Amino acid sequence: MKTDNKTDHRTFPVNLLLKGRKCLVVGGGAVALHKIQLLIKAHSDVTVMAPEIDAEIKELESQGKLCVVKSKFEPSVLKGMALVFSATNISSVNAEVLGQCRKHGILCCAVDENWRDGAFITPASIEKDGLTVSVSSGGTSCRRSRLIKEKISRHMDFISRTEMVVIGTDQNYLSLKEREPIHLVGDRFDRSGEMLIHLLGVHEFILTNTCNRIEMAAFVSPSEPLEKLLLKILGFDGLREDAYYIKYGYEAFRHMSFVCAGLMSQTPGEKHITAQLKSSLDYSKSKGWAGKLMQEWFDNTLHISKHIRQIVEPLFSAFEIEDLSLKYASDMFPDLPKRGIMLIGTGIIGQAIAEKLMAKGCSFTWCYHMNRPEVKGDKITVCNLNEMKDHLPAAEIIISVAATPAYLIHNGHAPFMDQTKKILIIDLGIPRNVSPEFRKLMPNVTIVDLDDLKHWHRRETIDMTHVFEESTKAVEEHRPQFEKLMNGIKGS
Repeated sequence: MKTDNKTDHRTFPVNLLLKGRKCLVVGGGAVALHKIQLLIKAHSDVTVMAPEIDAEIKELESQGKLCVVKSKFEPSVLKGMALVFSATNISSVNAEVLGQCRKHGILCCAVDENWRDGAFITPASIEKDGLTVSVSSGGTSCRRSRLIKEKISRHMDFISRTEMVVIGTDQNYLSLKEREPIHLVGDRFDRSGEMLIHLLGVHEFILTNTCNRIEMAAFVSPSEPLEKLLLKILGFDGLREDAYYIKYGYEAFRHMSFVCAGLMSQTPGEKHITAQLKSSLDYSKSKGWAGKLMQEWFDNTLHISKHIRQIVEPLFSAFEIEDLSLKYASDMFPDLPKRGIMLIGTGIIGQAIAEKLMAKGCSFTWCYHMNRPEVKGDKITVCNLNEMKDHLPAAEIIISVAATPAYLIHNGHAPFMDQTKKILIIDLGIPRNVSPEFRKLMPNVTIVDLDDLKHWHRRETIDMTHVFEESTKAVEEHRPQFEKLMNGIKGS
């Protein structure tokens, strides 16, 4: 039966532990020298047998690194040997050595055409920083093995210079209109990933594309040409330098911890970003862009982000809704006392807002449903909900805090409102007091609800500098995790 030479000599890869074991090299020339050097690196007890010995081998003998027996091959020398290389230039001698080793159960390799009758072959190997990589074609294509070895050797050089990097942009750097053209949407997301994975120096990465963020987090071997290519693939090469960020090493590690903790989101502290990052990692792993390195980075980031949240969430302190409502209105209308104000609702919050408005010297219309409020002075006009439409033409700020299942402001009120002015409606009702259709009908009206106020509060009134200071301390406590991860990659 005809056999396939490529499969007839399939090899089984192993790493032999030869420290202190007796090994023999038969031959004293250049090829023998190469095998001797491999055995010395393995800290084996090397004996060389040959009638003629090259000067370099003699030099190794003078250094005490091996023992030389100047003689033709004698089977008696095999006693106690764990491994043998037959590296002479005489085929019959190599065949004899192989036969004697088989007879004595000793692993033997011949360096010529006799290799097929041996017990093993030596692959093309590279060793850098304690890491050994071997490439073997099973003896069928040494040239191809060497070519692959050289490519891997270059890649190992890159690995030793591996750094974390984050390149991205978000709402803090670009407006939505500016971000739209560079968002990784549709096929562009996968195309960008496929280009990145083929770049020498890019080891693993994830791509994240959300409504406010375009970002690549990666392990790379940094260089200026690579950085330029990354920017081009991400579509950032046409942006001004202050429109995106590039962070390396520990800065990248800290940045991702902040992102995962929600500190870099439009709403500081929001938790959706964690799920978005996990989804990005899972997708990148499914495409072969990311593996164990990125998984370990994400796991560390997630752990640190939870620590950060525990520290900073108390800083997002509780607030009085009436103070927040009036501060929002004052930011939009700095001359608040001069504006037409309508307050709807007479419950506890309604009463509190009315008191705050009076303290600010504001005149306003106070609308009630069932309980008519008691008021003093001439700055407050009281009306019931049925009369509300008569006061809408003058209203520029409407604060609604009524507890009712029905919409109190709807399309039927639009004709009564001034559509040429900027109008603010703060809807604090639960359920909400403003109909969703009304928002579409009145483009000149800004409507904010309780969630909007909370988000604005966190962005506008919280001391984010203090939040970041405390978060930075939290990340610093986990710096050993970062160093352990990077040392594991670099082998240091």
